[in-house]
Amino acid sequence: MGEHMGIRYRYIGLVHHDPRPFAVLRVHDSVEEIYAPERGWENADPRWRDWFMNVPLESGQALGLLHSLAPMELREDMDPYPHALGRDAADGFGTQWFYYAVETADHPLDDPASLVRLHYPSKSESWFTSDLMWAKVPVPGRRVRVSEEELRRLQEVLVRRAFGGAEVQHYAVVNPFYPDVDHPAAIVRVGPEGERRYVRDGEWEATSVVADVRHRYLHGRLVLLTEEAATRLAERWRPHPDSSRVRYFAWLTANGNATAVMRAWDVGGGIEEESYVDGLWTDRRMCVFDNEEGRVEVDQETAARLGAIHDAHEYGGSEDGRYDHYYAILEQEFGDVSTAHELVRTWGGSDGHSREQHFLTRINGWRSCMTVYEVWTDRNRNYAIPISEEVADELRKAWLADFAARAEGREPPPRRPLGTWAGFGKVTLTRVDDEVLDSLRQVGDPRADSAVAGIHDLGRVNELLTGLVRNGDEVPEGLPPLLRQYFAESVLPEWADRTVLARGQELWDEYGPHLAAALCCYALPVRYTMALQHTRHGLESTRLLRDVLADGGLTEPGGRGLRTVQKIRLRLAAARRQAGGTAANQVDLAVTLGTLSVHVTQGVRGMNVALPKRDGDDLFHIWSVVGHLLGVDPRLLPGTYDQAVTLLDRIGRRRGRTAVGVELAEELGRRVEAALPRELSGAFPYVVRGFCVHDRSIPDILRIDGLDLGRWLEYLAPITAVAGLPAGSITDDRVWRRTTSEVVGKALLEADRDEDLTLPGG
Repeated sequence: MGEHMGIRYRYIGLVHHDPRPFAVLRVHDSVEEIYAPERGWENADPRWRDWFMNVPLESGQALGLLHSLAPMELREDMDPYPHALGRDAADGFGTQWFYYAVETADHPLDDPASLVRLHYPSKSESWFTSDLMWAKVPVPGRRVRVSEEELRRLQEVLVRRAFGGAEVQHYAVVNPFYPDVDHPAAIVRVGPEGERRYVRDGEWEATSVVADVRHRYLHGRLVLLTEEAATRLAERWRPHPDSSRVRYFAWLTANGNATAVMRAWDVGGGIEEESYVDGLWTDRRMCVFDNEEGRVEVDQETAARLGAIHDAHEYGGSEDGRYDHYYAILEQEFGDVSTAHELVRTWGGSDGHSREQHFLTRINGWRSCMTVYEVWTDRNRNYAIPISEEVADELRKAWLADFAARAEGREPPPRRPLGTWAGFGKVTLTRVDDEVLDSLRQVGDPRADSAVAGIHDLGRVNELLTGLVRNGDEVPEGLPPLLRQYFAESVLPEWADRTVLARGQELWDEYGPHLAAALCCYALPVRYTMALQHTRHGLESTRLLRDVLADGGLTEPGGRGLRTVQKIRLRLAAARRQAGGTAANQVDLAVTLGTLSVHVTQGVRGMNVALPKRDGDDLFHIWSVVGHLLGVDPRLLPGTYDQAVTLLDRIGRRRGRTAVGVELAEELGRRVEAALPRELSGAFPYVVRGFCVHDRSIPDILRIDGLDLGRWLEYLAPITAVAGLPAGSITDDRVWRRTTSEVVGKALLEADRDEDLTLPGG
């Protein structure tokens, strides 16, 4: 403590590798100040005490250090937690612990309210509780980092405080075998002579059971005793005659399958356990011994038999060698997958997640885990990012290379980026790099461009094409030769699955309004945030959706969908000719395709519309065929939905506000508002924000009005009425969102019957 101008300060030294403090802070109430040699005392960034070890200093000691301190600025690379991830299980070199003291107004650093242990990479935490055990019982207060040595010293401070300052502390140790406090497994005293366990007739012997139970190395519980209570208990206590017997246990499910097999025995009052793993008894802890549900005691032979069956089930992997899902476990949700510190695969059950294993570099193999389950149930504060099997294999190879390098004393090879998560879909390997994308930004559509270049009488061509698109007739005789050749060569690709294309009308009947709403209220706004040369030319109308998915729209000669796509492709070529540049270049076309194949689908699902995998896959295939018909370069035609997500994410990294993007969003808003019933006037911004619930930045970038919850709730009754539902019948948010999507989509389809598809002149 020190006093300055009537204020009593506590002084804290910060240490890193050197035990001598490199910085000094002073604390008064909740105000923390750090001494800067060139500026004096100034407010301290909280991260100083989070990142570096804190040690209490006497005022004279602290003030004596000030003249020797060197200037230092806080930098992001000083953060110790990413460094911990670099040395975790992914590299095969174990895990790391961080230690903290919990300060409050009544409990400063040298007499803290509690202590905390934080495990990396799982971020699992435990607190030193009032019953002097480490447990997951949070204690509020300011957490500051301390060294392991300081943690042990402060732990003794808390122990003495619990015993009223007594130099010798007494405990009764109880455990699952001997839970009775009146006849405990052991009586222990802790003092200057260390730990001593009562044996009999006033005899005490050395033990470590208090420390082992406190740190969960042994199962048990500590009961605090006064010296008098301990003396009385010792007078009547007798050793348990069977305490050294090894006992065997299995945890069985309702159908008799073993989820865990263990053997256990008493060690000085605590229970030691070993698990049956890979045909051996090991000290791997399953952390289920205290769980009595399904626990049965068995003999040694039965335990070995159940253990062998459990091993075959637990470590054998998927029976057919296929896994439903792979996940990279990251500290940052949108970090590059190459920075993952754990790799998990899952399979089984109705959703492919009933079983999971993580990859362990040190054994080059997979072992059972519960990581994804723990992430999804908030027991683990990391993120489980879905990735493709190819990405998982690349990550595994990189870890093995790192492990080999470290084992040989070499610097690990640099990690190549594997991609970031788009917020939906899986991260897949990128098929094209930035160099290819940049080159394709300079490329239009040679076939359509050649056809348009041969047009001289634009008015006559537009007159002929108008009838063609409306009626699905044969190509008119009066078209220029290059244009006729264009139509003749613009056909379905060989890989098109006509069975899937024939489902178009079925999919339209099931999802039509939702597809229309998702296009106008989600997919197009997302597109407007990308750094593209935006064009319309028939792509922003629901007509394209309706014509493509119509019965025979793509499969019949002269089908409406085929003709509409062919005409839109010509309009884009005419726009390039008119602009004299690379408007609607190949990358723009790829994003246009992604708007339909990815963002529309994502928008539908985001409004809680059930879209089974088969229907989603079929829609993706249909739009891939449309991409081919639009002249998209094959390199920009992803083979799967997840590959399309990865490509769009790579192209769309340069997201931001542009004048043309805001202008198009305003025009879109006017079109949607014009289509909506009078009762829903002004609802466009709210509907867009409803679709963008998982990415609020989209409407913000486009300057779409913010959400006024009161105003939004005013639309509940009109939407319910327009949907033909009884008043007050919508009480579930999921139903509300789905109904809103349907109402808005139907209004758009009713209003958006035709689109001008004449070729622009100039």
